[in-house]
Amino acid sequence: MFYSATRVRRAVAVLSLTVAAAALTACGNSTSSTSPAAGAAPNADRAAAAQGVSSDVNLDQCGKSTRTVKHDLGTTTITGEPKRVVALEYSFVDALVSVGMSPVGVADDDKPDRIIPGLREKMGDYKSVGLRATPNIQVITALKPDLILAESGRHKAIYAQLSKIAPTIAYASLNGNYQQVVDGEMSTAIALNKCDLMKTRLAEHEKVMNDLKAKVPADDKRNALFVVTSEKGFTGFPGKAYAPGVLALLGIKSPLPDDTGDASVSMTLETLVATKPDTMFIAGWTDKTLAETWSKSPLWKEVPAVKSDAAYKVDQNIWSRSRGLLASELIAEEAVKNLYGK
Repeated sequence: MFYSATRVRRAVAVLSLTVAAAALTACGNSTSSTSPAAGAAPNADRAAAAQGVSSDVNLDQCGKSTRTVKHDLGTTTITGEPKRVVALEYSFVDALVSVGMSPVGVADDDKPDRIIPGLREKMGDYKSVGLRATPNIQVITALKPDLILAESGRHKAIYAQLSKIAPTIAYASLNGNYQQVVDGEMSTAIALNKCDLMKTRLAEHEKVMNDLKAKVPADDKRNALFVVTSEKGFTGFPGKAYAPGVLALLGIKSPLPDDTGDASVSMTLETLVATKPDTMFIAGWTDKTLAETWSKSPLWKEVPAVKSDAAYKVDQNIWSRSRGLLASELIAEEAVKNLYGK
């Protein structure tokens, strides 16, 4: 028996790690640079208050009128406050909405409904710049952005080209884990001159996540396998992947090992049975997917999660594509609701 996960309450507060964010920022037009940014002295007290953000996030740039922002593909110097921002991944849309901004362009795969409602309703009109994997350079150029938010894996090959259009910062999203996305959101806030707003957002999120974690019984040792299914595949994600990382914050671990170096694992029905997941959250399930085919096999009924009626269909946009602050809260809330009721 499978449960369609109830649509989670929209717009829960804000994401966290034990993150209380950082300080005043300033941002705008720029060129790539490796030299320190000029400007006012950093606010040490505010920087020190950003608990949970990795040490390589340059919080010392908060409060400067011209800042050098470190990112996965180098450093970019930004002056002033960017207003026209293009986001080439959904998690960057989340970062903008988190600080009260809306992108002028989004790589939305030409499918605007992939932007989860809690974000979309807070955005203004935007122009689609095409596919996340291969955004349309001409459309981006025509938008005249003053900042581009790129994915460091997908867009490495076109980073130089993007940087000629506008200052570009790049962070892991597609294969990014929870910590990397939190760091990317804070760094984006630095670039946007919105440190204080992100600090508030992350502090609120910490409370949301802690409240949800408190609902998880300490003696429940069940693991949870997160998978995405398609017509030809059934892909499992280890604990270092994004959604399993969110579940791990609640104390719910993935049954897949983290030591393989792989961001995801292609599974057969036999390997699924051998993995013995206590619970499963399955994204992308339709009547044309491999999961649907497997569900008619006697072997499928040997999976512990299936035996205990603890296999749940979930929204792929929330659980897999978004990888942002709001999505993390929705993942956590849906997991708690399905596994532990109210």
